[in-house]
Amino acid sequence: MRYKISILILLFILTEVSAQYYTRDAGIIAGEGICLSYRQFFKEEMALEGFAGISKNGFRLTALREYFSPMVVSRSDNLKFMYGFGIHAGVNYTNKYKLFNGTFYHDWMWTPQFGFDGAVGLEYSASEFPILVSAALRPYFEFSLNRYFLLKPLNLVFAIKYRF
Repeated sequence: MRYKISILILLFILTEVSAQYYTRDAGIIAGEGICLSYRQFFKEEMALEGFAGISKNGFRLTALREYFSPMVVSRSDNLKFMYGFGIHAGVNYTNKYKLFNGTFYHDWMWTPQFGFDGAVGLEYSASEFPILVSAALRPYFEFSLNRYFLLKPLNLVFAIKYRF
C-alpha cells in the first residue's frame, strides 16, 4: 500500500513539473543583423519584448508588444500565431544619403534613426524542454537624417530562445 501511494505522489509531482508556465525568455534573433532578446509575459497571450542588435554599420534597440493565440488546439497548443507592434531607435554609420531616386555622398558620420515596427509570425515551444523557435515577418518604417524615411516590408527573422 505504501508503495502504491508513493508512486501516485511521484506521478502527481512529475506531471506538475512538466506543466510549468514560463513567464520570460531570452535568446538570439537573426535577420538583417544579430539581436539579443528578452521577453516578459504579462498574460499567457500578451508579452513585451525588447531586443538590442547590430547590423551592417549600425546599432538598434527595439521594443515590441506581442500577442499570441494557439494555432492547432486539437493537436497541440505548442504552435502559436504571434502578432504585435512597437518602436525602435538606433544609430547608423554611413557616408551617403538618399533622396527619392538620387544618392548623395558626403563624409562618414553617425546618423540617428527611429521608427515603427510590426510583427507577424509563428512560434513553436517544445513541451519537454524550455526551448522555443520562431519565424516572423517584422516590417518597419524608419526615419533617419541620411535617408528621410525607409520602408522595409519584407524583414524575415528567425529566433531561438530559452524559457525560464
